[in-house]
Amino acid sequence: MLNMLLAFENLQPMNWEVIKPALNFLWQGLLAIFVVIGLIILCVKVTSFAIAKSAEIKKRREEEKNAQSPDDNS
Repeated sequence: MLNMLLAFENLQPMNWEVIKPALNFLWQGLLAIFVVIGLIILCVKVTSFAIAKSAEIKKRREEEKNAQSPDDNS
């Protein structure tokens, strides 16, 4: 524990030589987070679209099947 404290003794609040690499990691991490969130949103939208489209096709097939079959209720 003492070794860690001694290793960071040269850190100062506004040492730009330390802050520059940290900011580089920061923007890369934030960009990665937003890209992943965007991909998740895109996957959900595509899945929702595909499910809605398949439900529409299934409904149309059932309507065509019912229109072609003779009515037993008459």
